[in-house]
Amino acid sequence: AYRALGVNDERARQLAADNLDILLGTVVRPLQRKTRAAAFRALSNAAATEDGARRVLTKAREAFALPDKGYPKEALVGLIARILARHPALASPAESRVVYRRSA
Repeated sequence: AYRALGVNDERARQLAADNLDILLGTVVRPLQRKTRAAAFRALSNAAATEDGARRVLTKAREAFALPDKGYPKEALVGLIARILARHPALASPAESRVVYRRSA
């Protein structure tokens, strides 16, 4: 089901948004790596609206505090980055882009 909800298709995005409450639990639930990757793609689809994106970002940011050493934090960073690319207004000050240029 996670793979189906993670497909790049408008119907999958709508179904993922309809099941956002269930998908949010996958962030903190112990899952196998491949299952979690599919769940993260489904969460990315579910974050199509700003409200859904805000809910996913809140849960994803909480997951950084998890003590599990086997948790795929790099995949979590990717999920947050995909959501913030679509909804830049939701970025915290620490997540905003900084561009450094050489002084003349």
